[in-house]
Amino acid sequence: MIKNTKEIKGKDFDVTRSADEVRNLSFKNHICIGCGICESTCPVGAIDLGDVATNARAKVDVYFSGHDKIAQNINEPVDLQKVNVNEDKCVLCGMCSGLCPVDALVLTIDGVPIAEIDEYPSYNVYTIIDDDKCLLCQKCQNACPREAITIKRQLPNRVDLVTGEIEVNEEECINCGVCSELCPAEAIVVDPTTGQESIVIDKDKCVYCLVCKKVCPVNAIKAVCRSCSYGEYDLDPELAKVKGSAIIEDALCVRCGWCEGVCPADAVEVKKPFEGTLVVDQDKCGTCGACVDLCPCNALAFPISEGPGSRMEHVIASEEYCIKCGACANICPNEAITVTRTAIDNTPINSITWNKAFDALKN
Repeated sequence: MIKNTKEIKGKDFDVTRSADEVRNLSFKNHICIGCGICESTCPVGAIDLGDVATNARAKVDVYFSGHDKIAQNINEPVDLQKVNVNEDKCVLCGMCSGLCPVDALVLTIDGVPIAEIDEYPSYNVYTIIDDDKCLLCQKCQNACPREAITIKRQLPNRVDLVTGEIEVNEEECINCGVCSELCPAEAIVVDPTTGQESIVIDKDKCVYCLVCKKVCPVNAIKAVCRSCSYGEYDLDPELAKVKGSAIIEDALCVRCGWCEGVCPADAVEVKKPFEGTLVVDQDKCGTCGACVDLCPCNALAFPISEGPGSRMEHVIASEEYCIKCGACANICPNEAITVTRTAIDNTPINSITWNKAFDALKN
């Protein structure tokens, strides 16, 4: 006797079937990109792509960084149910799981994901950050449209970067507070209260810029920067290094390549699942912005506004950051976007059914 159970938590769901083996299909809505590949390839028509085309326009802000590769679009995520599965139709074959480019649908057999089972295919994809090359600049973290990258860094102490001497002649100091107000490092605290006058310099914060010395009206502050005057002979270069690591959350990464494109040290390498083309028919485009909102890669954006009230007449496509998922083509109400997949990089599979499914993705 086969027993079916379905559990729904928010927009995520789990479908479980027990027989000689236990199969479970789970779905994570926040990972799903709304590409519709699962719907178009399901052999029994059990999957329905949610009505994402009717979502309200999210707040969109477009900016250009000056780098000729970057036209990144900041948008609020579209929060709606993207995929529904008909439990009565679903046979838990795993086709949707194996073909999902972001692993939003995961089929497990006796608790093991099919991506870890040799008999099932998977995409040859990866995002790698070379720690030896990485400068920990956080450009990849800031550019990632899915917040899949975290750069953790430990900054050196100020005292290890600059050396000097500073002292205050408290008998001459009039506690005017000018030095405190101008100190760029906020290293000076002055209490001008009558009868409680005091001045304290935090040498852990002081960068020996000498601003306080120059501005003191009574020359009560004596300071010298040894690094500036005599060179950096007494500084250990190892203590000046920024340390840390780059962390990639694979569950959120869509292999768009923004991290690779913005990295100033060529420390990132990205392998995408699909090759192909993205074409926007500007004559058909109604500039509704639905594609801009839904695109998981920020590969579609509006140009910079020329002024208040100016109309956005077209959408910019940054094809180098497109993963050819087809979500934009699905959501476009005017059929102005064409996504073509010409090649797929997946692990070998002997199944005729699976090979036909991969071939069907090439259009």
